[in-house]
Amino acid sequence: MVKSVGLEGLKGYCIDIEADVRTDKEACIIIGLPDLSMKESRERILSNLYRLNFDLSLKRMTVQLSPPDKRKVGIGYDCAMLLAILEQLMPSKIKIDDETCVLGGLSLKGQLVGFHGLIPALQQALLMGFKRIILPPIDTSFLQTERTTELISLNHISQLIAYFTKNGVQPQLSFNPPQHVQESPSQTIEKEQISGDFSMIFGHEKAKRVLEIAAAGGHHVLLSGPPGCGKSMLAEAFQSIQPNLTEAQMLETYSLYQLAEEQRDFSVLPPYRAPHHSSSGISLMGGGTFPKPGEISLAHNGVLFLDELGEFSKKTLDMLRQPLEQGEITISRVRQSVTYPSRFQLIAATNPCPCGYHGSTERYCQCTPKQVQQYQQKVSGPLLDRIDFFLSLESVILQQQLPMPESSLTIRERVARARDVQYQRYHALNGNVSTHLLRQHTTLTPSLLQHFQKICYVNKWSNRTQTKLLRIARTIADLDHSLELQRAHLDEAIHWKSRSPLRKDDIHG
Repeated sequence: MVKSVGLEGLKGYCIDIEADVRTDKEACIIIGLPDLSMKESRERILSNLYRLNFDLSLKRMTVQLSPPDKRKVGIGYDCAMLLAILEQLMPSKIKIDDETCVLGGLSLKGQLVGFHGLIPALQQALLMGFKRIILPPIDTSFLQTERTTELISLNHISQLIAYFTKNGVQPQLSFNPPQHVQESPSQTIEKEQISGDFSMIFGHEKAKRVLEIAAAGGHHVLLSGPPGCGKSMLAEAFQSIQPNLTEAQMLETYSLYQLAEEQRDFSVLPPYRAPHHSSSGISLMGGGTFPKPGEISLAHNGVLFLDELGEFSKKTLDMLRQPLEQGEITISRVRQSVTYPSRFQLIAATNPCPCGYHGSTERYCQCTPKQVQQYQQKVSGPLLDRIDFFLSLESVILQQQLPMPESSLTIRERVARARDVQYQRYHALNGNVSTHLLRQHTTLTPSLLQHFQKICYVNKWSNRTQTKLLRIARTIADLDHSLELQRAHLDEAIHWKSRSPLRKDDIHG
């Protein structure tokens, strides 16, 4: 029996491949719910068996892929199926233990080739804990940390057979992949350019403070204000204060881009996605006849910036409610149901009305009250309840003698320290940790609890809003290097809370 890995979305599962060879009319049959693309594997397997000089006359070969109720797609099982047949055909039995995983397609001339989804399958195989993974000839040096898993890149089926018949001794080969083999991520991490920096933004000190807290705790932010006040500029600079990704996060992010067939370097920078407001629900959430990750999954471990939030369709915006709450999106189709991770930070920007100047002191608003109401109601209450910060901005008047703003590098160092504290505490960020763990590590003194309950009662804040306030206060305490939650931390969290992001009495940045 040979082990391989299948994918349902980005989640992997183990596939057991076994073969039976008996005397009968010559045939090669693959069972276990193979896709049409896998039926072509039969010809590649037969071609390679003939190339190895096996006599297949009166040989009926049946290959079973278990579990048989999950659809198998692609050419990534070719190599494993060939090995399962060789176990039955070779006079000297080859032994493949259960701790070895085989990933790779086959060419007609016996070369091991890459396939679409190789990197995601490799990532899931590593998470499953296999001790050895057989791969096509790709450069695996992008996995820089020490691992207990041995990654074995082989060029040809002759080297594959030699590896298993010589007690696991890897044959010598030079890394020279064919042109059609899927390339691995770049060995050197590309230094991408970030479009914005907080040092280039004058004014908006309160908005910068909110974005720092949001970056430190993984909170969501909605910015409202007239055109040209700096909403998009702040959102673009937000990625510059986010800490670098870990290797596991880089591999997971790169795997999602591979499944979506999107271009991305193997970079330490968190992803930043800014879909246009005309984007459909499928492009934003993912899906299609053959489901692919959407924008919210491509923003996993990074930032999703929705500019002109009021221009998105109401139906599309309401689709965000589940991913914001659960950190993943499940796409159900008749043929299959797949789940993709979507743990992103939402930064949204909107005008308060169609003309953009409702409540502004700069220009007279030309919208009727009904138009303003309809525009604001596109963002539903349940969606607003999942956003932590609401901030109204006004245009900043530039002055000659302004202090030099703090650089993004300085802010990012504080954010990284606060995140390290949270990961050490409960392996998650304050913005998405479970309520149980949050309450367990956030204790309030009797006087502070009474103060908090009184304010929540006066403002009639829901249980979800109260939990959001505790999450924000916990993040502020982490930025302040405080183990205990203080009155000042809770008061600042309450200060940033506002009932509606689109009213004139909002907190101004």
